[in-house]
Formats: sequence, C-alpha cells, structure tokens
Amino acid sequence: MRRALVGLLLVSTFLASSLIAPSAANAAPARIASGWIPYWVTSPSKPQGINSAVANADLFTDVSPFWYSALVGGPAGVQVKINPNFGNGAANIAWAMGQLKAAGLLVLPAIADGTGKGKMAAALADPAKRAVHVADIVNLVMANGFDGIDLDYEVFAFSDGSSSWGATQPNWTAFIQELGAALHAQGKLLAVTIPPPCSLAGTCSEKTGYWVYNIAGIAPHADRIRIMAYDYHYNGIGPIAPIGWVRSLAQYGAAVAGGPKIQIGVPTYGRAWTKKSAAGKYQLTGNCPSAGTSSYNSLTKMASATDAEIPGLLASVGVAPEAIVWDAASAESWVEYDKSVQWTDGSGVAQTCTARRIMWWVGPQAVLARTQLVGELGLSAAAYWTIGGEDPSQWALIRTYATQLAPAATEVTVTATPRVTFNTPVNIAATIASGGAPLAGLGVTLQFLKNGSTVWANVASAATAADGTVAFAPVVTEFGQWRIYAPGDTGRAEQASDPVPVEVAAMVTVATPKHKVKVKTKIIMRVVAQPARAKQVVLVQIQRGDGWRTVGKDRTNAKGVAKIAVTSLKQPGEYVYRAVAQARSDISEGASAPLTITVRK
Repeated sequence: MRRALVGLLLVSTFLASSLIAPSAANAAPARIASGWIPYWVTSPSKPQGINSAVANADLFTDVSPFWYSALVGGPAGVQVKINPNFGNGAANIAWAMGQLKAAGLLVLPAIADGTGKGKMAAALADPAKRAVHVADIVNLVMANGFDGIDLDYEVFAFSDGSSSWGATQPNWTAFIQELGAALHAQGKLLAVTIPPPCSLAGTCSEKTGYWVYNIAGIAPHADRIRIMAYDYHYNGIGPIAPIGWVRSLAQYGAAVAGGPKIQIGVPTYGRAWTKKSAAGKYQLTGNCPSAGTSSYNSLTKMASATDAEIPGLLASVGVAPEAIVWDAASAESWVEYDKSVQWTDGSGVAQTCTARRIMWWVGPQAVLARTQLVGELGLSAAAYWTIGGEDPSQWALIRTYATQLAPAATEVTVTATPRVTFNTPVNIAATIASGGAPLAGLGVTLQFLKNGSTVWANVASAATAADGTVAFAPVVTEFGQWRIYAPGDTGRAEQASDPVPVEVAAMVTVATPKHKVKVKTKIIMRVVAQPARAKQVVLVQIQRGDGWRTVGKDRTNAKGVAKIAVTSLKQPGEYVYRAVAQARSDISEGASAPLTITVRK
C-alpha cells in the first residue's frame, strides 16, 4: 500500500387471536467491498473518501482509513501515532468516525510502518517490546471505539531486504498471534495487509513473492488478510494488475488461509510512462531540455493518477474515448498519447518538446472484473485502493454484481398468543421458507427480549417439519418480545422474524374456608397474586348482571398474599366472586377463576 500511497498523493394464523410477524424480505446486495481511504480525503473540507464509503455502505464489509503510522520512539522503540502529515488529525478522525459509524460501517483504521529500515523487525524480535507494541495498538482501538485495526507493515518487503526475512518471519508471526489474541479478547478484529505472496509469473509457494509475511502462519490469528494485487508494472511499462496474476494470488490465498478470510486488493488508479525506443532512449521529439531538468523530468517521469482523475487527464491531452484500447488478456485499459512541454533554452528562446506516453489503468470495467473473483473463489471482499479516488461509475457495476451474489431470502413468519397468564406456556409457531418453498429440517432458535433489554436471549431450539413449520410453548414469566431466528446456509441468508410482543397477565387465585354461609356473614377471602410483589393491589369482586362490582380491596404482602374480608349478601342464593390483581408496569391485570358462594338464611 505504501508504494501506491507515494504514487497517489496526487449486509396463516394458528389462533384467531394470534399476532403475526413476517420477516422482511432480504433484497440487500451482498457485502463484497472493502478497502482503504487515504487520510487526505477524510476531512470535512476534503470528504471524498468518507462520502464514497457512506454512499455505498450497504456494499462494504469494512473500511480502513489510513490515519496512523508506526514511528520510531517509545519504550518499544516503535509507537503508533496519527500520521504526521494529517493536519488536524484528531478532529478529522472524530468527524469521519461519526459519519462512518452513522452509516453502519465497520472501521478498521490502517497503520502504516513508517519506522524505516530494520526498526520494526528489531522491535518485534524482542518479546517485551513486542508486547508493548501490542498493548499500544489495542489501547488505540479501545480508546477510539474502532472495530479493529489493519496493519500495513511494508518495510520488511521494500526496505529491509529479503536477506532479513528468515529472521523476521517467526517474530512477525508471533506478533500477529499475540495481537490477534489481544484484540479478539476485546471483541475486536484484526486485518493484515500483505504484498503479493506469489511471483510475477504467478508461481505461489511458502518461499515465493514476499514470503516473509507468512500467510499460512498468520491466517489462524487474523480475521482478514488483504493481498496487494497491484503494481505488477511499476518501473516498467505494462498493466497494473493483470487479471491472470491477480487470480493466482487470490486462489493461493484462498487455498492457504480460506476464502472467507481473503480480501483481494483492487487498484483504482493508473500509471503513465514515456515510451522508449529499441535502443532504450525516451521517445522525445522537437527541441528537448537536458536530462535532469524539471522540464525533462515532467516529460519522462512515471506518473500516477486516480480513476477519478483519468478522464479529465486524457481529455486534456486530446485523447478521444474511441482511442482507448481494452486489453482482454490483462483486463485493463491502455492508450498512447503525446505530451508536450514548453520550456525556455539558455538563450531565452521558447522551445517545445513532445513525449510519446502510454497509460495503463484499472477503470470501472476492470475493477468489476477483479471484484468478480469474490464470487468465483468465495473470498471475503475486494479491497479497493483507493476509496475516494475511484471513478464513481464503478459502483453501479459493483452493485448489480453484488445483488446477483446476494443470498436468497429466508422468510420467517411467526404467530403467537398475544396474552397469557403468568407462569403458563405461550403458543408460538412459525413457518420457514425460501423462495416460497418450505425449509424442512432446519434448526431454528426461539429468542426472547425482555422489556428494557437490548440483548436477545436464546430460549429453545428445534428443527422444522417437512412443511417448514415449527412450534414452541415456553413458560412465560415476564413482559417482552419473542422471535424465531433461522440461520443462513450456502446461497441463503440468515433471517430473524419480526418481534412479536406477548402480554403477561398476573396469575390470581382466590379461596375461602367456607363455600356455604348465612346471610350477612363475614367471609375471609385469601387472594394470591403471582408474580409475588409486595403492595400489589388486589380486589374481590362479585358478579352483578353482566358486570363485576368491587366489594373488597387490599394490598399483598411480599409473598403475594392478601386476606380480604367481605360480607355475604342479605338475600339467600348463589353468588359468584372473583379476585383481580391490578396492572403494574411489569404485569397486566389478571383475574382468578370464579368462586361460587352459597348464601342461606
């Protein structure tokens, strides 16, 4: 990533009284995008990277803003700081985090190794210093509410030299193991960005490419491994990321680490070079400046441009769209054009020199071709470098593809008795289907969310019948909501039903020692209300016509018991009584079964 950074500074009723909660249809595209946002497009004044991620949040598994650098210093010899080039960094990070989290994005900020040759390798070789560095990173994640971290430690590859890799590899692997364990203990994620583990010929093994990063050794401890599948041509002319080579990297990563952990790097930029003759000289015409001058360098130096910049750049040098060539072998675009520079010679005379340039780039169609490896090989995502520098038209292509990849929806329709008595079963049933067809033999889970809580608790599990139905009868003791969760499978999305509220009424019993009494006799009614609550208001009522009239009232003790004295009526006959517990915040009103008292003269 750092090499690219330098060049680019430019997710039927079963009872008549039942409540029905169907699950919502899952029409969302598959989350197949990831990538890095350069720090210089993550501020309120330059928000392109943040805006791009937020606008396409439903496509992303996660994003990694390049906010931090590992620098020389501190007790470990290396310490993590906000990138020193990121002006007003703390305030900009706070603003960007607010935008990204509001969009529901997982944020794994990237740390670039800026320590210089040998410094990080030396720190990781010392277990004590390594532990300090691990703690430094974990503290950074926890203090800022990040979802994890991404490591972009490229100094091993591009500064230390391959002769150091044998000594560095075991220390690096131990570091990833220790950091992964520490982050996972806090519920956080670890992403590791690595240069290509294969040769330019597409040969892949434990000792090819930048093998120091030990993809097989770090895979058990990292949640994502991002392969930098670009810069195939850097100093020389040619495609940035030929598709065959990219596929080799992705296939090898998936074979070694498992596809769900691999994110394949996808460039959203291009490079332009000045062509050379067979003799190795730059193709320059006209009166040209001397080598080494700024004018000469502007004609001959390799230049980078983002996909967002390329259309304007090509238009500025007169390239018509029909002149652009699509190279099917590499799945990239290229074009040749003339670049002229005006300069003044030593005599003060204006001169013109023209260079024959060629540009290769990975535009929207090429970005899509590499993104399609996600579905082809079962990868986690395509990781774009950069987010914020892409051609905006790529997103429509990616969204269409992601929608095609989206798993089939799972429909979960739940029915439940809307009101039950405390400490009695509630009938909950569901039908599970996908595409209108019942899902038989699927293990589903009944979940409960009590009032005031935000955590769904698993209550029971069962398998669906041949017709996709399943039933539960849990005993209910408190207010809350119920739902049924159906897990996903290959090609089918997981789904929880919409919540169904179930009201719980107090369980009330009433008893008296005598069921036959004389007129105008005192009767002691023993009322028990459950759940037991001290000072629960309970009533004794007598049936009169079609209604009930209260004839006694009291409050329960801590055991839920109250004794209420009532007087029998003066007219002989049979009278029906009941006890009622009034509603409280956590329980609905409940009534006992009728109690018949015979009154005699």
